[in-house]
Amino acid sequence: MACNLSDPEIAATYNRILSGDGVDWMVIGYGSTRDRLSLYASGDGGVTEMALKVPEEVVFCFIVFEGSRVLVTHVAEKIRQV
Repeated sequence: MACNLSDPEIAATYNRILSGDGVDWMVIGYGSTRDRLSLYASGDGGVTEMALKVPEEVVFCFIVFEGSRVLVTHVAEKIRQV
């Protein structure tokens, strides 16, 4: 199954993170769809702020942490079959 990343907010936020333009993390997920990712949240408060925005579902987080670019896949405990 292909994943649709056509939400323009994902690319815009990703580029802001890479350029150091006031954003250092983002969270994306499927929401009610099975094939289209959308931006859930973004911010400049680092890993602590990002952790507060991670919902109890499968999401992907991208963050600049201690000078490294990190991609995190979060699978909530309530998800049984992955």
